[in-house]
Amino acid sequence: MLPAFVMAHTPRNARVSSEAPTLRLGLVAVAIAALAGGCRGTRSEDPPVHLNPNMDFQERGEPQEENPFFADKRWMRKPPEGAVAVGLLKDDDHLYRGRNLDGTLADALPPSLKLDEKLLGRGETRFNIYCAPCHGASGHGNGPATRRGGGMQPPPADLHMKRLGPEPLGFFFHVISNGKGKMRSYKAQIPVEDRWAIAAWVRTLQQSHSTTPVAAAAPAAAGAAKGATP
Repeated sequence: MLPAFVMAHTPRNARVSSEAPTLRLGLVAVAIAALAGGCRGTRSEDPPVHLNPNMDFQERGEPQEENPFFADKRWMRKPPEGAVAVGLLKDDDHLYRGRNLDGTLADALPPSLKLDEKLLGRGETRFNIYCAPCHGASGHGNGPATRRGGGMQPPPADLHMKRLGPEPLGFFFHVISNGKGKMRSYKAQIPVEDRWAIAAWVRTLQQSHSTTPVAAAAPAAAGAAKGATP
């Protein structure tokens, strides 16, 4: 408001115009209050107004659900060629495939694994769980599964047979991972580190039952890896 002495000397129409903005603001405030009060206690079948939806109501689909947007009518999209899921980049051929850089079977543990009592103990327990039922606890191919129902034909391999002695460590890892003959792959059941531990335990069994020392499971010198293919 203007001071009184100014108001007294100000034309009436000028005073009205100076008070008009304040009056308009007051009317707007009253209208908003009336509208807000009128909404209380009312019910509507319409959804409430969502002023800032962001991603709250984004379109999404479930697996196997139909989506007419794509030509094949599927929500699930085929990953781009060469795409690898996070954490599944298995680019270490020695660790994951038992191979050297030249493709030959490795005759050593991967550098990330240490040959010690803990690894051999793990290999023994995993061997007794997954391998001993057929190959026997000592690896002679006479496990309990071979003595039931008339036996197994052909019988499981005797891990102490002469031809298996010179095989590189990667050979046993490869067989555990991919299977051989009637033996199926154990890749899904046994993690990669445990497969190497079992291979090291197989080598330990061979050494303990042989009068002729065989290659140790410790990392071999460069160039000493075998090239046998299972």
